[in-house]
Amino acid sequence: MANCTETLEELHRFLDKELPAATVNDIMEHLATCFDCQPAFEFHADLKRIIREKAQKDELPPGLLDKVKACFGDAFLSDETPQ
Repeated sequence: MANCTETLEELHRFLDKELPAATVNDIMEHLATCFDCQPAFEFHADLKRIIREKAQKDELPPGLLDKVKACFGDAFLSDETPQ
């Protein structure tokens, strides 16, 4: 079972669906009961969703989309919803 440190360290990889199934299950179990980690998860999931939506709908300044992709990766702008 994941603890708070492990969960927060893997949060971005969890949201990007880059973790093995066993680790995903451990983190999901932890998030279901940990009121300390839930706000961090919700914040990062919402932030990724908002940036993805803005990048797809709004006109962006030159070079900004490349910077977003450099930070979050190309798959970040896909329409997949966070876990």
